[in-house]
Amino acid sequence: MTMNVAVVDGAQLPAGVEFPPLKTAKYSWEQYPQLDAGEITLRCWKSDILVVLSSAITRTQLEKMPRLKLIVAADEACAQLDQDAARAQGVELLAFPDAVGSDAAQAQDLCARISAAIDHYIRMFEDNGASS
Repeated sequence: MTMNVAVVDGAQLPAGVEFPPLKTAKYSWEQYPQLDAGEITLRCWKSDILVVLSSAITRTQLEKMPRLKLIVAADEACAQLDQDAARAQGVELLAFPDAVGSDAAQAQDLCARISAAIDHYIRMFEDNGASS
């Protein structure tokens, strides 16, 4: 099973900072500089995992992403996520409230932690025999 991962606002990261590749064999990774509210559902409707650094994720958006299993929120996105709607839809939440800011070393560390957490989630999902 291939997990589809989308980063909706990668331009929030300092120049040169990147997410390390996942260790899992089957995944797709789409990273957008900055999607507006309408573009998020248009481009991410088939995503299993969303990574959000600063964008708001609303109930209306969540309802248009039926495959979504996990939202990884960092920085200011933690406060802009409709957590009740996500839970009601059965979407798991993982928060990294660390500020991305302009410090490249801290942002790179955050990206590494997010990638490791996604790897761990995918392994657990596959070990439980779940299918998308």
